[in-house]
This record gives sequence, C-alpha cells and structure tokens, in this order.
Amino acid sequence: MAQRGIHMKTFRLVTVQLLLMQDEQIITHDVPLDQGLIINREENDKSWLIEAVVPKNQETFFQDKQQREQMLVLEVIITDRHNDPALMKGTIRNVVMLNESVSVMIDAKMAANKDDISNLILEGLIEDGYRGDALLKEFSERKEDQIRWSKKLAERIYKESTV
Repeated sequence: MAQRGIHMKTFRLVTVQLLLMQDEQIITHDVPLDQGLIINREENDKSWLIEAVVPKNQETFFQDKQQREQMLVLEVIITDRHNDPALMKGTIRNVVMLNESVSVMIDAKMAANKDDISNLILEGLIEDGYRGDALLKEFSERKEDQIRWSKKLAERIYKESTV
C-alpha cells in the first residue's frame, strides 16, 4: 500500500511584527530577526509553523508569552521585503536558547487576508458616507496605510478570541 507523502512548503521569513493588545489598544512590537523560516504545513487546519531566530535579549519577552499561553497576532512578510504582509494568529510552542541567539517556534494560522482588509476599509468608507469617484479615491488612499488597518483587524481578532 502506498503512503501519502507529506507536503510542506517552506519560505524565508523576512519580517515579523507582533500586534499586541495592551490596555484596550493595539501596540506594535518589531521582532529583531537574525533569521527565520515559515512553513505551510498544508494540513486540513491550514496551520503554519514559524521559526524566528532572535537576539538573546528577546528571550524573556518570548518566554513570558509562552508561559502565559498568550495568543498573539503577528504580521509577517515572507520571501521578499516588498511582498504584502500576512496577518496571522498563534501561540508560542517553544523558546530555545542557542549559542548566540534564541529560537522561537510559533504555531500559527492565517487570521486575515487582503479581502478582509479591503472589506474593513469599505465598511468605514460607507459609514463615512463616501460614494462614486470619491469612494474610489479615498479607498486607494486608505489602503496605503497598511499598519492602521492591520491594527484594526488585530483588535477585532483579539475581541473575537475572548468571546
């Protein structure tokens, strides 16, 4: 009997930014990456595994998040710095001290896609009363402010996960 092969796709992790809920606000924490990989495990639950190798001074920060089993919202860019960021949510699986750095393993899933951000922007435009050409112009301008919309989506994700 033939066994089904395990298929996984591995990508280079270019940047990681944590979007953390603090005092009812989303704050950003840029993760200083020495190197990193992100693996699409191509399983039914659409899970990803992230390995971020970070400086030693980040160990306590990540160990604290792991011990509290805190759900994190992350914005990651893979392969090329010019790619659009992906919004993910996950928990820290492991924090391992290496010789000169720390390996942080995160189990993650996609939390939003480009359509979610576009829909969020459109909802706001309609609420603000935009129509026609003015709506298109304002949509293009608002879409440029990626981090603002990522923060709004992160806020929504945190609220939905506590319900």
